[in-house]
Amino acid sequence: MRIKLIVIFLLTTFAVACSPRQAPVAALADPLVPQRGQVWQLVAQQGKRLALNKKAPTLLLDPEAGIATGDAQCNTYTFHCHLLLVSQMPDGDHYTLALEPWGSGDTSCPEADMNAEQRYLALLAKTTSMRLTATTLTLYQKDREILHFEQQ
Repeated sequence: MRIKLIVIFLLTTFAVACSPRQAPVAALADPLVPQRGQVWQLVAQQGKRLALNKKAPTLLLDPEAGIATGDAQCNTYTFHCHLLLVSQMPDGDHYTLALEPWGSGDTSCPEADMNAEQRYLALLAKTTSMRLTATTLTLYQKDREILHFEQQ
């Protein structure tokens, strides 16, 4: 009987010692959030890199105030901003994002620049989501990348 108890004890100890252990689950880091005053400069529009000799539009998001502002090609602009964290992924934090035009300047400039400004502002208004990393901000219309910014 005593030997039987020792064998059961040894088998139980061996089974526990050899059982797979789960790695501790790492806590998620705090999500990246656009910071007030953080300037993002447009580097690509609808997958096409911008020409280096052009003044690139900028974007500043202030989710707490619910506004997005920036410089377009010729004028400044302001949009209402609605931002909601969807997921945290290795390729960046993903948000739903709705931008609703609120106002822009009315400075005139060459027709080509005005056309470029209108295309940019129209794309901002079509934004449905965004991906944010430490150095980039990408806006999407559904699953299609429409505007890509880098931190200035």
